Amino acid sequence: MLEIMKNLKNTSVPKPVIPFIDLAREWRYFEKSFSRDLKNFGRAGQYVLGDYAREFEEEFAAQHGYKYGLTVTNGLAALKIALLAKGLQPGDEVITVANSAVATALAISQIGAKPVFCDIKDDFLMDEALLEGLITSRTKAILPVHLFGKISNLEVINQIAARHRLFIIEDACQAHGANFAILKKGTGLVNAKAFSFYPTKNLGALGEGGLILTNEESVRNFASAYRNYGQNGRYNHLIKGDNNRINSLQCAFLKTKLSKLSEFISRRRQLAEKYCRTLAGLKELFLPENIADSANHLFVIRVGQGRRDALKDFLQTAGIETLIHYPRPIHQQACYIKEYPDLHLAKTEQFQEEILSLPLYPFLKDREQDYVIAKIKEFFS
Repeated sequence: MLEIMKNLKNTSVPKPVIPFIDLAREWRYFEKSFSRDLKNFGRAGQYVLGDYAREFEEEFAAQHGYKYGLTVTNGLAALKIALLAKGLQPGDEVITVANSAVATALAISQIGAKPVFCDIKDDFLMDEALLEGLITSRTKAILPVHLFGKISNLEVINQIAARHRLFIIEDACQAHGANFAILKKGTGLVNAKAFSFYPTKNLGALGEGGLILTNEESVRNFASAYRNYGQNGRYNHLIKGDNNRINSLQCAFLKTKLSKLSEFISRRRQLAEKYCRTLAGLKELFLPENIADSANHLFVIRVGQGRRDALKDFLQTAGIETLIHYPRPIHQQACYIKEYPDLHLAKTEQFQEEILSLPLYPFLKDREQDYVIAKIKEFFS
């Protein structure tokens, strides 16, 4: 019996030497600032919305080149409210992708509308060449996802939407700090965008949070009312809204972290470029491209020949934590599969069997990344 227990102990999953992300490192970096923020927040006594929320909204919007920012409870709420603000109704259809987090589709479903899933390209983003074949009389919107920090081809998607009189809401929950202004003809700064401040994001709260960016006053006004019981002024309820107000303390923390966002994005890009440079040429390994144009929220590789799980296990044994974003596409999740029994998305389904996310965050140490790189090379050797 003792021998059995000893063997079980030896085969247990080792504690990672290099975790996928270590939020405690970020806390230590900001600890003094956060302690100051908490003290000032408490003394101000504005615990719901108030100046902290307003100031953060304004600064986040300005940093991303938008007029208005509206904080809400989380990224799902941001997507849902943005869709409602543009008039989405039950029975409408919204074209999106299935390789995202399930919240992308839930925002559509919770309104009573239907997600229509488009396949993806080699860069994991919506294949805009397939869009027009998915448009029906019920289609009202397109919801591209800037997955892993990569910016979708908004120039083409915007043109298609304009031809068919559709509106666009962008899922930018993984794209904080992306330079949308670089896109041609201002196409990156037209549509409303939804963000999440989940702790692991490029700009993460110490809890939950979300935000809508928009240049449309009508969207700003709707979101401002809807998140606060549909009010326009105290006890003046114009619409049947909800309580989607952010915890305003999070805005104090997020405002402090926002000042470092550009610096942290640069560090993410540096780490991503090093991965690409040092791992180039390995057979069966497909690396992301256009790193300089990405917010690099995640560094996702593809491992061919059915070897993804073997690499993941090898790295885990070496003390390196990796993740899969995401193990199962949305249309194959238990909550959706009955609605899409015959749907086949070739690249989406292929890539979900090949993708692997490597550690990449601003506080990853150079020697830690070197160790990850060395172990990957050892596996493929």
